[in-house]
Amino acid sequence: MGKKRAVLLPSELVAGPRWAPGIDALARVRAVTSKTRATIVSDLRGSSMGAAIPDGARIRIRTGREDLWHLGTVIAFLAGSRVMAHRIVYEGQRGLARQFVLTQGDGNWLCDPPVNRSTIVGEVEAFLAGDEWRAVGAPRTQFHRRLVARLSQTLMGLAVEWNPAFAIWISHPISRLRMGPRLVLLKLRQYAIGHARS
Repeated sequence: MGKKRAVLLPSELVAGPRWAPGIDALARVRAVTSKTRATIVSDLRGSSMGAAIPDGARIRIRTGREDLWHLGTVIAFLAGSRVMAHRIVYEGQRGLARQFVLTQGDGNWLCDPPVNRSTIVGEVEAFLAGDEWRAVGAPRTQFHRRLVARLSQTLMGLAVEWNPAFAIWISHPISRLRMGPRLVLLKLRQYAIGHARS
């Protein structure tokens, strides 16, 4: 009765909004890609990577190279029911924290919820610009944005080191605050485009 499960459910590995139909399929992708070296090509939506990867770009993800995932590397990882591509800004140092990294989009002010290393699909090697693949460049952010980002990274890093579960729990309301204005703008943009076509 009090027996502890040795294997975590896919929904327990993903620090993001829960959406059951997508999680199991994405977990299977991660299970396959963690054992083999492969290349996945995917389309990226969103401007969270700023100038490093443009919105709508096609990206190339190299799987199976966990030893190459370090600070500054742009990775693709499972976040709820989707795959996200952001840069690693912090790596857990002790105990359970070593199982986690913090990521952040170059265009974002705040870092993401902690990412369990088991949900990382691979490194984003390049993006397609016209007919040519280009390497993902270094982050180019304004000083005041870097300052706010560094503060959020430091606080979340301390939380991860103290207790990863607490860090994930506290990051959810922060993410909702961060994403709220974006979602409103997205809906307004979709509304405007729909009326422009009419």
